Amino acid sequence: MKRSTYVLLFIVICTSVVVLMIVGKGGDPGRTPASSHTNKAGQGLAPTTLHLLFPLEKPAAQDEVIQAVENKLAKDGLPIKLEFTYIPYDQYWNKLWLNAASGEPYDIALSAFSNIADLVSKKVLAPLDDALRDYGHAIVNSTPDYAFQGATINGHIYGIPRVMPIAEFQSFVQIRGDLRKKYGLPEIKTVADMDNYLETIHQNEPTITPYFYDTGRFLLREYGDVAFFAGGYLNAPVYIDPADPQLKVRDTYESDFFVHIMEKMHEWQKKGYIPYGPSDTSKYPDPELAFISGKVAATWSVVMKQTERIDAFKAMLPEGELENVYLHPEKPKYLYTGADNILSVFSTSQHVNESVAFLNWLRSSQENYDLFTYGIKDVNYKLKDEAIVYDGIAPEHQYNPISWTWNDIRFARFSTYISPAYSKELRDWDKEAIVSPTLGFVPDLAPIKSEIAQLNVIITEYLPILYDAKVDWNATMASFRAKLKDAGMNHVISEIQRQFDTYRASRKGEKP
Repeated sequence: MKRSTYVLLFIVICTSVVVLMIVGKGGDPGRTPASSHTNKAGQGLAPTTLHLLFPLEKPAAQDEVIQAVENKLAKDGLPIKLEFTYIPYDQYWNKLWLNAASGEPYDIALSAFSNIADLVSKKVLAPLDDALRDYGHAIVNSTPDYAFQGATINGHIYGIPRVMPIAEFQSFVQIRGDLRKKYGLPEIKTVADMDNYLETIHQNEPTITPYFYDTGRFLLREYGDVAFFAGGYLNAPVYIDPADPQLKVRDTYESDFFVHIMEKMHEWQKKGYIPYGPSDTSKYPDPELAFISGKVAATWSVVMKQTERIDAFKAMLPEGELENVYLHPEKPKYLYTGADNILSVFSTSQHVNESVAFLNWLRSSQENYDLFTYGIKDVNYKLKDEAIVYDGIAPEHQYNPISWTWNDIRFARFSTYISPAYSKELRDWDKEAIVSPTLGFVPDLAPIKSEIAQLNVIITEYLPILYDAKVDWNATMASFRAKLKDAGMNHVISEIQRQFDTYRASRKGEKP
């Protein structure tokens, strides 16, 4: 995979995807007693146009859907209009900060657990505590405490997390179940099983690339299940192993799991399973299309990704099957964080209350959720046994927004291709999860923002190089580690350790 592709994929994988089974909390997320909540709905709100900044591109049929949304908002007493700006994903996170710094009049934007601490340290986001108290009744009542903890820095809430299955939600890879069955292969539960699958595709399907557009995060289930901080996955400079009795903050790039993942990715490159380099990857300018059209046999995934790509896949390969691979299901499944994708409000916004009131409206009923997420019934989609179908809906009216920024498992509708059994498995995903001692901890990066900025530059430069099987591993790693040390890695470790120890003590009611 070419280096620029890996840089983009790190952003996508580390900030994309999927969260948690709602447990219907009746009170505020640990900061205000439930009795102190007010529910002002649209009271005191002047007519407002909210400006939303999102990644990717404008979906088909958005104009007709948003007109219907605005009509419903007005009917419900919320004088709110909506305007959207879209930015290509590979530019989004940088422009998010630049837009905030320039004071451009945006209100709502996508943030993520992996970068919310950094955004708060740069004063990009507004605290939402007061607005949630006054205008966020439905949000507060439907969001578990631990989900809000993932958006809380120094006691203040800086975003509204989506609520979907979240325990180890990124530890997946998607394969072609029909190809696995075609060759009589067992379900993939170990790296050895994955080796067998990729080799079988390589030997028997010459027109199919075995594995493409993934950074190997699913391999953590084999080589070391850990919680990352100050970034996502291997972009994160530090981690904590929940099984470590000392719960020490450690250097990601000194770990055994980092070496093992790189060794396995190099092995698969050398065997011809994974293309790497511009000459090898240029034939797949759209990696998702390459997978759903049958040109690739394994690609990136998260816990809910199968529900999101199944319709497009079946449209191109009606007889094909998708399988989401989660290695070692017998091992503990950790709940590391309560949030992934988060909707936040810019610190420069003049409409914090209105922004929260709109998002509260979205989360207050199936009708509102369906309208904003799927569009107008029988115009943009149809229902069949409570599942979404597009039979008879022209492509220009099929509305597919980036709903992974605001999913709510209470209201989520799946494709008819998702079986009731699989739907139940997803809705119950977190029930047997083990709570990690890191749950709820989000480091304040303000004291180390200079070091984090320097580390991010170095990591972004070196990671794509280290993924290349042709790299001079020893020399490159020595240079990488030396630069990280010079940039303040040890200070970052000690500061995050100090904060984590303080957090643990506060949870126990002890002094650190």
